[in-house]
Amino acid sequence: MSRIVRLWATYALAFAGVAGLLFLSACSSTSSPGVGVPAQLRVLATDTPSDDWSVIQVQLKSISLHNALDQSWDQVWTAGSTPTYLNLVDLSGVAQILGSAGISAGTYDRLQLIINTDPTTMTITDDNGNTYAPANIKVVDPSGKGEIKVDISPPLTVSAGGTNVLQVDFDLAHPMSIFVLNGDVILDLQIRHKAAPANLRKLQFARALGNVTSVASDDSSFGLTTLDGTALTFGVDANTIYFDVDTNTTGSFTGLAALLCTSGSCTDGALVAYNMNSDGSLYARRVWYGTIANLPQFTPEGLVRRVGDNWIRVLEKNTGTTSKCSWQWIPVTVTVNDATTWTFQDTISMGTGTSVLQYIRRGFRVSVTYVDATAIPLVASSINVESAHDEGAIKAVSATGITFGGADYCASWVSTLSGTAAQNYGHVWPYSTITGYAFSWWFFGLPSSASTSVSDFQSTVGAAMNANLRVLAGVDLYWDQTDVMWVVENCILEPEKLPQPTEITTAYTSASGSMGVSTFSWNNLTQATTMTVDLDTTGDLQTVVGSIVWDTTTRILTTTFPVDPSQWPALLVPGVTGVMVWVRPVEASDGTFSWHAYTVIIFQISS
Repeated sequence: MSRIVRLWATYALAFAGVAGLLFLSACSSTSSPGVGVPAQLRVLATDTPSDDWSVIQVQLKSISLHNALDQSWDQVWTAGSTPTYLNLVDLSGVAQILGSAGISAGTYDRLQLIINTDPTTMTITDDNGNTYAPANIKVVDPSGKGEIKVDISPPLTVSAGGTNVLQVDFDLAHPMSIFVLNGDVILDLQIRHKAAPANLRKLQFARALGNVTSVASDDSSFGLTTLDGTALTFGVDANTIYFDVDTNTTGSFTGLAALLCTSGSCTDGALVAYNMNSDGSLYARRVWYGTIANLPQFTPEGLVRRVGDNWIRVLEKNTGTTSKCSWQWIPVTVTVNDATTWTFQDTISMGTGTSVLQYIRRGFRVSVTYVDATAIPLVASSINVESAHDEGAIKAVSATGITFGGADYCASWVSTLSGTAAQNYGHVWPYSTITGYAFSWWFFGLPSSASTSVSDFQSTVGAAMNANLRVLAGVDLYWDQTDVMWVVENCILEPEKLPQPTEITTAYTSASGSMGVSTFSWNNLTQATTMTVDLDTTGDLQTVVGSIVWDTTTRILTTTFPVDPSQWPALLVPGVTGVMVWVRPVEASDGTFSWHAYTVIIFQISS
């Protein structure tokens, strides 16, 4: 769970919503293309780093798409005989592939996921290693069948003969997705469709591990069947890096091809780091090959957890030589010396040596190539920063950049920073002007509304600050090779939570579309303030109202998500036990701002 969300609520725990993409990860899967199916579909996903959870694992059963023309549901994926699990934490900053599913050309407007809602099939463990018992896991399942239906907007048009990409977002930053109440974890997975990014190569994928099952005669590609049975094909070129783990030497395509597996199972295989091209094909950046038992037990990539004067500590994922469902992570300390070379997204040089550590922080995702993977200590010959981000409470905005800071922000830069370095890299981020990566911003949940206007960004943040709100944001960073610094490519303004206690003072009415509340200033929690909050019943960000009722006699928790708008007037009235409200500022044509609710949660106690 991201640090940013911990600021939102005592009861609401969620992942940071910085452009998360759901991946439907499989330990065992099957897909049936059918006869004469002219198109292929890839379902992708990732999520942003999690600080508070080490495992959130659910069992996935099937995926179906709704055909807009004939109104039928086409099942495009179903789990095999071995249970298929999705661990949300495994998706931190990377994407994975369920595999290409055969699908008829046409237009699809809804997606349906079916999960197993039996808490005994789930594993939820916090970052301290505490696992919740099934009796303390509550799943909101209005369908009673584990069905989660998602509108695909705009609809997905599947073209014949091509590879189509579908992405949906596990909206884990939504305060209702996962929260803790009275010692129980409440799961109400909020999912929505997201348009595929314009540059698919920017997606970082988790490593693929398996047997080499095909080799192109012109050395341009090879096929891999992963340990969970997913068949993938990777293109290669002169820039692909090979490593022979059996001899601990630089490898080659010829060495990889010699491990071609023609039987049902082989002891040799490969571990592949890869990207997706704009046409949906896959490109192998790095390939480790040899005896599967000798391949890196932990993938040489992961989330940065700490930064030292000459080292970084990286949380790495177990590749699972026998089971891809081994949710095991390990912190690995990597030594950096004067010869260590640094890159950003494989191609942009960041420099050499320990001096680059001042630009590396907790939460970045990196991949590491070791001088000797068998030696202790592990020394990095090269480190590639796959993704970089920052998040927190905005302290200031200007015409040139953003500053995060204040007591709400947890600093995590190398402790030796001082003077100019501390000033320049203490979470002060200039806006990017790099062609193709220029600064843009939007409200959480509305990537289609991305704006490049710095002045509008300043006025919006300024309005929230003037209303004494704590303005939370997440930024995607890009490395400016010319000026040797990080710059902001994307900024997402997160929902802004009203301080507790918040009380309804004027009841919601359908006629007004709003309610009055009494709350406090984040800058002075003894200073009461009033606000009119608008609730939206239409649009991309229509308000979600939830009700949680705790019966002290029966000890039964009743949750309703979402509450139908027709019931809002009866629920949103003065005198309820507790109210939690998240808002965003909306500017009118005359330059004034109003406050529109993302989410309203009503807590009530009955006896």
